Amino acid sequence: KLGSHSEDKKFWHSRAKNPQPPSQTDDWVEVYDEPRHFTEMDNKYCRVIRFRFPPGDKTLFHRHSVDSFFVFFSSTKVRNEIQGTPSMIFDVKRGTASGACYCTEPIIHRISNIGDGWMHGLDIEIKHVNTGKYDTKALPKTKNLECIFDSEKGKKIRVYKLTLEVGEKISFNLNFPRLRMFGKGSRLRISSSAKEPLECLRLTGSYQWEDSSFEGTIENIGDTGYEELIAEWH
Repeated sequence: KLGSHSEDKKFWHSRAKNPQPPSQTDDWVEVYDEPRHFTEMDNKYCRVIRFRFPPGDKTLFHRHSVDSFFVFFSSTKVRNEIQGTPSMIFDVKRGTASGACYCTEPIIHRISNIGDGWMHGLDIEIKHVNTGKYDTKALPKTKNLECIFDSEKGKKIRVYKLTLEVGEKISFNLNFPRLRMFGKGSRLRISSSAKEPLECLRLTGSYQWEDSSFEGTIENIGDTGYEELIAEWH
């Protein structure tokens, strides 16, 4: 569960911004130096690390020391070997999200892809959230939108899953900083009261950070179903 260290905000923010000690050894590397992990974006709120490797491949032993949540763009089976504990085998399912509190409980582990699909997704390190009281309620569940991950009942991060079949659309208000991750791409028409309608192509496995509020409609005008994960920052 994310956030067991949440009372010690000073320690958490310090570790997230400068995840240094201890230094790597011959037995393991930092996640940023692991060759199947690629740091792609780093801003005030988060650090986005992509992982991607085929069936039969495995990572080096590597360390996580910053609170993170994970999203998965493909399905497979993996073996998780955490130093000092028995290994675990579990299924990874496309379109899901999970989280871990690494600031207070860092781990050194190795992931082996023992399934038939690629191991592909994002490790999003949480660098900053607002520390004051946060009373914003989760977006209401609908046919096309549901909250699939909620750290400490919304104290840090919520992750929503948005699905639109061909021709479907949804109207909502996103008034929070967010990371939008596109699990199944399609062509969209985006309309709001502030701007002219825009058509764009969202590619599977891509993402974008947004700070400004959005109130409007997203319509799937492509020829395939569309899936998106929206991470709400506090």
